[in-house]
Amino acid sequence: MIAHVDADSFFASVLVRKDPRLRGKPLLALGMGGGCVIAASYEAKAKGVRTGMRLVDAIKLCPEALKVHSDFRETGVASNQLETILEEHCPFFEQFSIDEWFLDLPSIMGGVPPNLSTWGTNVRQEVLLRTGLSVSVGIGSSKLLAKMASEYRKPGGVTVVLNSPLPEGIGVEGEGLGVRAFLEDRPAAAIPGIGPRRQVHTQRLGWHTAWDIATANPGLLKQQFGKSGIEMQRELQGELLSPVARTHAPPKSVSRARSFAPLKDKMLLWAHTLRHLEYTVLKMRRHDLACRGITVWLRDNKYLYESAHASLPQLFNTEDHVRPYVERCFRRLYEQNYAYTQVGLALWNLRVCGGQQFSLFEDPQKAIEREALQKSLDELHERYGRQAITRGSALQISSGTKPALNWSVYE
Repeated sequence: MIAHVDADSFFASVLVRKDPRLRGKPLLALGMGGGCVIAASYEAKAKGVRTGMRLVDAIKLCPEALKVHSDFRETGVASNQLETILEEHCPFFEQFSIDEWFLDLPSIMGGVPPNLSTWGTNVRQEVLLRTGLSVSVGIGSSKLLAKMASEYRKPGGVTVVLNSPLPEGIGVEGEGLGVRAFLEDRPAAAIPGIGPRRQVHTQRLGWHTAWDIATANPGLLKQQFGKSGIEMQRELQGELLSPVARTHAPPKSVSRARSFAPLKDKMLLWAHTLRHLEYTVLKMRRHDLACRGITVWLRDNKYLYESAHASLPQLFNTEDHVRPYVERCFRRLYEQNYAYTQVGLALWNLRVCGGQQFSLFEDPQKAIEREALQKSLDELHERYGRQAITRGSALQISSGTKPALNWSVYE
């Protein structure tokens, strides 16, 4: 059995915990740039506001909403607090995002708890008592069922979806749902992975509920959604295809994006891109990885995305090596008369760095100097924060509360 623990309106709830005066009010937790809602209180959700909505659209639905920038440092602290509590209840868990975890219940000492509802309620109550944050708990025989179950009774709900028959010695207090009853009560859109594009196909084929997809003709399902559609169906039926990861594999990519009010200034957009380069390279090097590809994207004020990609000639792990390719991609995307509301950067095809490799077209001594410079930057960033030192081209913007120190800027 798998449990999925999901914090309720996490970014907004962290703001309320920090400032209790916000409790009970319609609240919009905004991203760094302030143009996008990354979480909303349930008072705002009741007016139709949804995560990922543009701020201008959210204000139309809820004009009285309070607009507050998210505190990312505090959310990191809260996430660590939640994980510490969950680890006390279950030794093997997998963090799925900053505010949700999968727990491997058979790894608990003594095996799967004899009463699943009681166990889930105890976890929820302890989290609330110790952190002041609400979580919802879903339990099922697959990750997909558990995740859907945690969404079923938000906020603060506990839902157990049962296979029949139950394993010997396992019980459920109160209302437990069988797989069929649960999926018949959920629309197809409630399945993670059924987005707007796939909904067009599900509706055309008469698959209106999650149960319709769980019992659909496998050949037709594969024809519409490929192999992932078959795997989705098997997980809906309760088959565990993706166990909880007990070891943390290194990331395959790292990325960062920032939203802001519509912006045409090329130099400011490039400054944001350089900030992303600092962040992603530092994060990649923490895992002793190097990249073979990069992607840059821009989003305009109509929420349309354009991206450019570049494959690198060899593994690179310093800003100096990666920057020329980032700049080329940026130049391909930027158009002078357009206003942009987001810029993003991703480093992908990450691999273990190993020993330093020299290009046939680069002086080895220069490569050694670049690596030495990058190590010095890493140490300064780790010790004093990423604001302590930055490229001169990125000084126009700040990604934190403190300005960059004047004693250390580099081009």
